[in-house]
Amino acid sequence: MKKILVTNAGRSAGLNFCRSLRIAPEKYEIVGIEQNKYSLFNAECDKKFLCPDADSQDYLPYIQSIVKKEKIDVIYPSKTNNELWIISKYRDEIDAKTFLPDDEMIQIYEDKFKTFDLMKAQGIKVADTMMIYSEEDLKKIFVKYPKGVWLRAIKGCGGKGSIIAESVEFAKAWIDHYNGWGFFTASEILSDKTASWSGIWKDGELIVSQIRKRLYWEFGYLAPSGVTGITGAQVTARDPKIDELAIRSILAVNSKPHGIVSVDFTYDFDGIPNPTEIQASRFFTSTYFMAEAGLNFPYLWVKLALGEEVPLIKEKFSPLAPDLLWIKYVDCKAQLTTVANINKYKLYK
Repeated sequence: MKKILVTNAGRSAGLNFCRSLRIAPEKYEIVGIEQNKYSLFNAECDKKFLCPDADSQDYLPYIQSIVKKEKIDVIYPSKTNNELWIISKYRDEIDAKTFLPDDEMIQIYEDKFKTFDLMKAQGIKVADTMMIYSEEDLKKIFVKYPKGVWLRAIKGCGGKGSIIAESVEFAKAWIDHYNGWGFFTASEILSDKTASWSGIWKDGELIVSQIRKRLYWEFGYLAPSGVTGITGAQVTARDPKIDELAIRSILAVNSKPHGIVSVDFTYDFDGIPNPTEIQASRFFTSTYFMAEAGLNFPYLWVKLALGEEVPLIKEKFSPLAPDLLWIKYVDCKAQLTTVANINKYKLYK
């Protein structure tokens, strides 16, 4: 039985990866590691170990040791932070397979402004955006958008640092708070309609992809920006225009995509989808949604990482039926249903 090492195994991304492997047609032994003992307790793995912080000099030796002692076949870094960057950078010094983009490409994917620039250079419609190095830069973009701009950090997930700023003074205070000069962008404000395109690649060939559309952010009312990175409900969809635009966006950044490479979209007020970021190297937290529906991305990822043949996939673009609905909330079991079933509920009169 092959052994899979999953980092951050007790948090959403790791949990969804592990749950997906549990319903795969093959059995795997899952070894989970966590830096937080409480999250570790929550991990759904065959073996669980506490590990050093990823920014510690002990982290890489620990990974090398556990891979050797547990005879790990594949390592999956489930979260974008120092864990991913260390595992990516030192992959040749770790005696386990990975299925990651080149380290140089990971650094580019993780910089939202770099990917913005590369997509824009290829004529792709993106939100009007500029890097903010000084208060003068803020003043310039507020001349174009006096009613407000969208601020966000160029690195990070879960809407890190994002907010609508309605004045130069507020924007300056926000960036000051994060010590974010040179690490934030400001852009025109788009609509609240979004879509995500998840794809898995091998040496430039798309293996399979799936579109999902978010209906709302959970706990959005608790975040100043309304964006939390926690999807409350989402539906499967098919959209050839999104497929084409996702492929164009990714190829604008990398001519030979490899591993997990996905794209987030936000629609402008004319109904045009704008790619807002390219996420690579790890799956979204909603991976288990697609696995339950019949498209098991983590299983395919493991097969590809091991150099094994994957099951035949007849349709590379959104093979899942449209309008499958996934609903999740804290302390509630996530539910797979359909839009039609939800629409049966009517206001009682």
